[in-house]
Amino acid sequence: MQHSTEPRRACITGCGALSPIGNNASALWEALLAGRSGLDAIRSFDTSGITIARAGEVKGFEPETRLSAVESRRLERIHQFGLFALREALEDARLDLRAVQRSRVGVIVATSLGGILAGEEYQRGEATFAPRRLFDFPYYATATGLARELGVRGPVVSPSIACASGTHVVGLALELIRTGQADVCVAGGVETLCAFVVNGFNCLRATTPDTVRPFDARRSGLLLGEGAAMLVVEERDHARARGALTDVEVVGTGLAGDATHMTAPARDGAGAARAMRMALADAGIASTDVDFISAHGTGTVYNDAMEMAAITSVFGESAARIPVNSIKGAIGHALGAAGSFEAIMCAQILRTGLIPATVNCEQVDPACHLDIVVGAPRQQPVRTVLSTSSAFAGNNAAIVLHRSDP
Repeated sequence: MQHSTEPRRACITGCGALSPIGNNASALWEALLAGRSGLDAIRSFDTSGITIARAGEVKGFEPETRLSAVESRRLERIHQFGLFALREALEDARLDLRAVQRSRVGVIVATSLGGILAGEEYQRGEATFAPRRLFDFPYYATATGLARELGVRGPVVSPSIACASGTHVVGLALELIRTGQADVCVAGGVETLCAFVVNGFNCLRATTPDTVRPFDARRSGLLLGEGAAMLVVEERDHARARGALTDVEVVGTGLAGDATHMTAPARDGAGAARAMRMALADAGIASTDVDFISAHGTGTVYNDAMEMAAITSVFGESAARIPVNSIKGAIGHALGAAGSFEAIMCAQILRTGLIPATVNCEQVDPACHLDIVVGAPRQQPVRTVLSTSSAFAGNNAAIVLHRSDP
């Protein structure tokens, strides 16, 4: 067999989602276009003693629609979320794992919380399993657990760079495919809400009693979200050989650190700007060719100001003409899954030319000179998008997606 000498390219061939505004990828997309928000009072656990008990919860989750009765009983909630979205992504990609070489299939899944919800349930006496299972790390590391459920034997990675992890997983998939370590990667993020982390963000005074208003003059903080966002990232020739859709490519990735503060971003956005420049350079794409930016956009005063500075630094005068959106007014901050939800949205924007409005942004900050999409979706041709995420400890990640010719 003669092998191609062309560089290996990576395409998004399938998406699956479980979110506060829809329990599949199509419902998520439709809700984003409709401008719906899934932020509300927390109902899935006891919130007595929690000052701000609002978040983006998954609603009406019925695991039996994609999981077996045994899986529904045996798996923890976080694994149910992940496996549910993962199977939708495989269905969307029309990928039967029995028909591919499983040692060439990687699983890259980000999570900040892991099995902490199960730990809380055990502390309250609600869990029936032995506590040693909680700390059986090789299994309960989410990526490893999902790889076992799928029976795949390729690279298994659980990136841990906090809220930048969901973007980094897509970049890692690109690297594994480029370097020939995998032909297919299931990449994404999964989180479940729990009292410990909600209280933690309240203690940091990062949460808002109002609602999440990215880039709005009245913004006052974030609210957490939960769910799972999974993508099938596949080597282009591998995908084409089985007739899969290969119109959206992952073409660039970048990582950079601030080394400034454990929880606060660098005010000048220098780390985020470096990650964006690295992703663009990796893609071989000029900043003037970017048609849309998916911002981290947490709705906190300092994060949004940092991103304004970072985007302006990278794009210069063209920053004012590139549409910008934040997904977090709709679903909250899904931590390790946040960037993966954005990647699904970006793939849909590339395919449809529709850019959702930034939910709850009604009075754009006068200091913001970016083109924040507000009010209603915007229709325009989009060929190249950049998605950026920032995280605790100064972690910054960015990816570039491109719509290729059919």
